Amino acid sequence: MMAASRSARSRGGPVSIVIGVLMSAAAVTLAVASLLHWGVAIPLGTATISDPFRAAAIPEAVIAVVVGSGAVSVLTRRPPAWWLALAATVLGVLGTAYGLTVTVRRGQPGDIAYHVSRLSVLAAAAGLLLTPRARRELSDRSSVR
Repeated sequence: MMAASRSARSRGGPVSIVIGVLMSAAAVTLAVASLLHWGVAIPLGTATISDPFRAAAIPEAVIAVVVGSGAVSVLTRRPPAWWLALAATVLGVLGTAYGLTVTVRRGQPGDIAYHVSRLSVLAAAAGLLLTPRARRELSDRSSVR
């Protein structure tokens, strides 16, 4: 029974898996948004997504790398997973909140909806990270592979 319990923890508990998936989704959307802001157009059938805005390209790329690193630490169960994920998520929330203030001033409904949805995903990850169960799952060094 003890070996089975330890094996289950080494794969990550359900809360840490959800956190890793939420953070991964946020990181991927940040990377795509950065590419769009660099001027890369993404064709989707008959429509094309294009949103060149260079002032946002670098910050979104940096936040994508940070949030992605936090997601990798959670999903691979690295020893600093909890605090790294929390710090990365807080940076993502702050960066997204700032980006939302910029997009509200620009008045682009699609960008506003994107920032609000990403903020929701990151807030969910942050909320889960603050639960005792997540901290236990991500701080338990005996469960590291």
